[in-house]
Amino acid sequence: MKSQRSLQPSTAGLIALMAVISATAALRGRAAPDNSVYRKVPNWPQLPEGMKLGPIPNMIPDAQGNVWMLQRLDPPIIKVDRSGKVIKSFGEGMFTHSHGMCMDRDGNLWAGDSGPSFPPQAGSESSGQRRENGRGYVFYKFNQDGKLLMTLGKAGVSKVGPDTFVAPTACIEAPNGDIIIADGHIPRAFNETEGDRLMRFSREGKFVRAYGRTGKGLGEFRGPHALAYDSQGRLFVADRQNSRLQVFDRSMKPVAEWRQFGRPSGLFILPDNTLLTLDSESGRSLTWADWPGDDIKATRNPGFTIGVRIGSAGTGAVALHFDAETRASSEVVAADTEGFVYTDGIKWEKVK
Repeated sequence: MKSQRSLQPSTAGLIALMAVISATAALRGRAAPDNSVYRKVPNWPQLPEGMKLGPIPNMIPDAQGNVWMLQRLDPPIIKVDRSGKVIKSFGEGMFTHSHGMCMDRDGNLWAGDSGPSFPPQAGSESSGQRRENGRGYVFYKFNQDGKLLMTLGKAGVSKVGPDTFVAPTACIEAPNGDIIIADGHIPRAFNETEGDRLMRFSREGKFVRAYGRTGKGLGEFRGPHALAYDSQGRLFVADRQNSRLQVFDRSMKPVAEWRQFGRPSGLFILPDNTLLTLDSESGRSLTWADWPGDDIKATRNPGFTIGVRIGSAGTGAVALHFDAETRASSEVVAADTEGFVYTDGIKWEKVK
């Protein structure tokens, strides 16, 4: 009988195996989109007369078949039932640039306002931004009836600090009930060169600690944009301007970076570790720099293309890529346990 020791792969062999898997996954991640697997669900959502949908930075399917949406028009928070009918909305007049939403274990909704991405005189009304001073750069906590329970950050204040955000983009509840918020949207209104980090707060809103800093190394960020936990309690971060996912273990130590899922704006992981990303920028030249001094005409993440990539949070393998009618303003991907995928106010079903 072989000893337990002899059954363990050598370190060199394990590294070689991981390199092969990573290379294969990266090639799969560069594959052309396959648009034959998913199709749009017609007449979803069904908006009441007078309601419009703007850019949608977050969608949260719940266990009852409903979907919560955060959008950049009023009303900013919308609940859609299984049939696609809007059954609840709230938050009018509170947001300058909606960005990031999550649900905690009590069913409360945390919704962010990253503030204007450009100086006031250059704000883009078409993207749902308002040009108001003294607002934005906060995270709100609501109950499901729209009652405001808490506000984190200081309205109109964009700076690094334990009680202020530079430009918050996403949130998620940690396994112990804390709330982790990604900070550091790019572009930002005043070109601050620091502030890319993850901020941890208690359920009561007390600052616990921050993780990371601005940079390109492991554990550093440039524009962290979405968050998701896998079944092992590892935190995945869509580090968008660095064109990668970063993986952190349960102690928040960075353990991996994955580039095969493109340049992720949106990120979602199902209980079975199915991992989805939404890439809205790869292969495109945009009208802003990723960082002060960058060439705005440069193609983002060359070699990759836009769309949804679906794969495994366990192995890192990319199984499928479809374009999902992705626009430059598309930022969200979500999925439910019934097999539906959601992007930018669209519900997708598998082709039978």
